[in-house]
Amino acid sequence: MPALAGTADMRYSRFLAYNAAGGVVWGTSFVLLGYLAGNSYAAVEKAVGRGAALAVLALALVALVIWRLRRRRAERRSHRQPAP
Repeated sequence: MPALAGTADMRYSRFLAYNAAGGVVWGTSFVLLGYLAGNSYAAVEKAVGRGAALAVLALALVALVIWRLRRRRAERRSHRQPAP
């Protein structure tokens, strides 16, 4: 983003303020997300047991891998050029 800000003739002080604010928001959001995910795992584990919690986690990971593979294949197909 610094190159884009420079291209738009944004003053450095303004860029620095927005960049710092964005960094604080991003960092706080991800730390909070990790904290909440950890608490959720503990609650699920307590309610249904460790095995079920790990099974749900495994299913989520498998779904994520499948989604990524399908997206990658679709991108490859869209970048192929048709045969003459």
